[in-house]
Amino acid sequence: MNQIKYCKTTPITDPIASYNSAINERPSNDNNISGNRKKRSIGEHTKYWQVGKTLKILVFSYNEESFEAIKKGASKWLPYVNLKFDFIEMDEEDIYQSDQFLGDIRVDFQPYMNGSGGSRIGTDTITGNPQASSMTLGTDFSSPRYEYAVTHEFGHALGLLHEHQHPETEVPWDLDKTYTYYASLGFSRTEVDHNVLPLERIPGRTYAPYDRHSIMHYEVSNDITTGDWHQAENHQISQGDIAFMRRTYPES
Repeated sequence: MNQIKYCKTTPITDPIASYNSAINERPSNDNNISGNRKKRSIGEHTKYWQVGKTLKILVFSYNEESFEAIKKGASKWLPYVNLKFDFIEMDEEDIYQSDQFLGDIRVDFQPYMNGSGGSRIGTDTITGNPQASSMTLGTDFSSPRYEYAVTHEFGHALGLLHEHQHPETEVPWDLDKTYTYYASLGFSRTEVDHNVLPLERIPGRTYAPYDRHSIMHYEVSNDITTGDWHQAENHQISQGDIAFMRRTYPES
């Protein structure tokens, strides 16, 4: 089996802060508000940015390639969302001297992340320590997968979850083999549940039909599924991705 590395989204540690940041940013993130209905749970909400917002993308200084690599991969979403990106680059020393969120999305680089990445989901990026990154990527800027990795992680930063975790996913996971395979890549069982296996359908989330061609879908080998089912890694934003983002961030 081709053991490529995979993205791990950053789980929330403070559900109340996650809820408050989402609702303060965009009240419609609380999809449970309807007439006299009460919120089912602070955990049941989307994390999308305010439509028309200019997101400040703070990129930690690394080398002459890093800033342009982030701009190129992130900007793949711009034709499909009513958002703007303002990219800025700063040294870590300057970032650590501030106690304010200098960027809505904050990107740093770690060589150990080569071939993978990690990000908070949507407005979760403006919770927690303002000096900490909200997205981490590797440093293999010449890799043919690097632009894909950036675009995938920015999908998370715009509020998207992993597509293979759709409640109506068609992936016929072999659970024992799945846990074993991802354990070989450093995933705990909790991380497999959080990043790989289907998520429960929750009223507070928004859904489109399952799209196996989404850029937010993992590569899936038939070695960890039942029967002959596999999915290649999707390096391009799919038509399903485009349709969903245009509904989520519509033109005025």
